[in-house]
Amino acid sequence: MLRITSHDGLSLAAEERGSGVSALLVHANGFCKEMWRPVADRVQGIRAVAVDQRGHGDSAAGPFPFDWWDLGGDVDGWAAALPFPRIGVGHSSGGAALVMGEILAPGTWNHLVLVEPIIYPGPFERAESHPLVTGALRRRVSFASRADTRAAYAGRGPFAGWTAEALDLYIEYGFRDGPGGERHLACAPATEAEYYRMATAHGAWERLGEVACPVTLLAGEHSDSHPPDFAARLTSRFRHGTLITVPGAGHFIPMERPAEVADVVAQVRQALSLEP
Repeated sequence: MLRITSHDGLSLAAEERGSGVSALLVHANGFCKEMWRPVADRVQGIRAVAVDQRGHGDSAAGPFPFDWWDLGGDVDGWAAALPFPRIGVGHSSGGAALVMGEILAPGTWNHLVLVEPIIYPGPFERAESHPLVTGALRRRVSFASRADTRAAYAGRGPFAGWTAEALDLYIEYGFRDGPGGERHLACAPATEAEYYRMATAHGAWERLGEVACPVTLLAGEHSDSHPPDFAARLTSRFRHGTLITVPGAGHFIPMERPAEVADVVAQVRQALSLEP
């Protein structure tokens, strides 16, 4: 396991797989670094560093309220240890973190691959009563066993479209063993809820034109957070944005269609390898 200390003193964790062109992979709210394995293991020629965002997995949380610009600072801290060229790959909150990291430190990334990044137009304010906040706070925090955990998630709600591999990884690494063999969520519901509260407060939408590197944005055909018109509008705000719609997918593209995400990363890696 890799570790760095954030600008505000938090211990942050990551895992490294493979070798080659640097690729930093940043997960969505509520998940963990290991969820990127189905993507990373499908791409040859990359050094994949998958991070746990603050408050997730093996990374420390820090005090509330969370400021999403700190997430950008966190990814910049990881990037500082990676040689160029660098690819940033982020899903949901992880995609937003990479964008904010590039705004904070222009030139950090050679290419960004953003899977439905959480970047919306104003008003920019905390969302105290958003349904996602309420849902996170109501989330069941523990199960008697791995089998009970699987029964609670398999084939249900947003997990219905996940691959078996993605579900296995979430059950194994998205939870921690308790003293009696029970399983507890690794990301506390209060932390997940705080991420959602601040998701509409960061204001990065107004600064997307500052991102000079190429951006490839992936959106699911059946996404409830990035429908086609909005995905196109978001992509157009980048200087060099390209939109790819993933057929049959919803918001959880890395968990539903890892091969498609891997193909995009592989194409970006190939293009960077051919640059003079």
